[in-house]
Amino acid sequence: MDAAPVEARPAGPPGALPSLRLTDVRKSFSGNAVLRGISLNLRGGEIVGLMGPNGAGKSTLLKVLDGFHRMDSGRIEVDGVQVPSLAGRSDVAFIHQDLGLVEDLSVTDNLRLGQPWASRFGPMIDRDRERDMAVAALRAVRLEVDPAVLIRDLPPGERTLVAIARALALGATKLFVDEATSNLTKADSFSVLAVLKELALDGALIVIVTHKLSEVFECAHRAVVLVDGELVADDLMRDLDRAALVSKLLAHETEAGLALATESTSEVGPEVIRFVNARTCKIGAVNLVVRRGEAVGLTGTAGSGLHEVALLAAGHAPLTAGAVEVDRAVRIALVPPQRETQGGFPALAVAQNMAISSLRRRRILAGLVSGARERADVEQMADELSVVPRSVTTEFGVLSGGNKQKVILGRALLTDPDLLVLCEPTRGVDIRTRAEIYRTVAKAKAAGAAVLVVSSDYEDLAAMCDRVGVVTAEGTSDPRPKDEVSLDQFEEYL
Repeated sequence: MDAAPVEARPAGPPGALPSLRLTDVRKSFSGNAVLRGISLNLRGGEIVGLMGPNGAGKSTLLKVLDGFHRMDSGRIEVDGVQVPSLAGRSDVAFIHQDLGLVEDLSVTDNLRLGQPWASRFGPMIDRDRERDMAVAALRAVRLEVDPAVLIRDLPPGERTLVAIARALALGATKLFVDEATSNLTKADSFSVLAVLKELALDGALIVIVTHKLSEVFECAHRAVVLVDGELVADDLMRDLDRAALVSKLLAHETEAGLALATESTSEVGPEVIRFVNARTCKIGAVNLVVRRGEAVGLTGTAGSGLHEVALLAAGHAPLTAGAVEVDRAVRIALVPPQRETQGGFPALAVAQNMAISSLRRRRILAGLVSGARERADVEQMADELSVVPRSVTTEFGVLSGGNKQKVILGRALLTDPDLLVLCEPTRGVDIRTRAEIYRTVAKAKAAGAAVLVVSSDYEDLAAMCDRVGVVTAEGTSDPRPKDEVSLDQFEEYL
């Protein structure tokens, strides 16, 4: 897409200095321009939603700001003073999706990392004072938890608030929140956004990177859109509606046009998998049937064991009671919930990541694999899923989050599965990629696959599924046709 760059919006009243000014920031990798002259003025007291398709340059921009990458040219100014990056500044914090917390340490220890410890006598740590400081930090984000509890024992929403509290305790007044709410339920996301709004009211600069339009409309003052490394929009939220923002993200395509491609006319066939009072140590009784040509969706609250159902269906969770009935000949493919840690091999190429689960289909004599056949299959799948960059020799680890998800989905589809299990399939992906995933699932259904979708995103269920149910600590509800269940009913039940 050829988009005309926009000029940086002035920050604050005439004569006021922006908290952060970027001027013509550029960055290329191996001759490929990733940032094409980004100019932005950002000031304290505002929340800026940074949006754009996967691979648009959002993560690269943040990595340039935090000093991970050195910009090729351009200028960065903080409070009117030029700096090479924002690295090492106590008034700046970057909160990424993984949060950077140490799971085996307590909340107190995580909050106090990087700060001088409170001492009692010489080198002895004053644990009482450390705890009091932790409680004060948690109070700043309205979080009431025992500071002695381990991070691993906290639910995702509370972990995110701990990460924000740590940033504030270190003195941050400029927060860059990169997809930190993508793993959260709607209720948890609302709690985090409420805290960010309070911080902005107190004068902090907040930049949130997100694909969730609802989050931007909920809390942001401005929407900044990058497409192909260019700044194509920098607009006040009061001047935008959903359709206008979507058009900036999708260029010449419309959201409605993308949605039409998800319609499916598949016929429902015999059952592929049946759960009969199936239990693990993390979930109650699961009773569920998934048939060929249909997609059954499940959602649930944090702590309900929602993802455990997907792992159980794929044979990755131990059964403690009941039964999971599935024919031994059934091919099952899983798209796991955590693509960074469970989904791919960062140092291997896209081709190897995508082909690794279907090597048997390309075996020739003596167990050898046909390289030509493998490359042809992978390139065809990468083209169908619009993986960017196009080269299948690109390392998996350098891909954007949405393109990693496409590769993992492509790997599952290359196994020609009878049962496709999708766990949070659209987490952290842009609108276009979401629509491509929906189309791909519709094609799999039409080809006769059974699909189990486990997602905390209600849009996934509405777009992909024929029947939907809810997972609670007690077990699963009986999935009902999606036309009989409204979003309000789901939220009330949860």
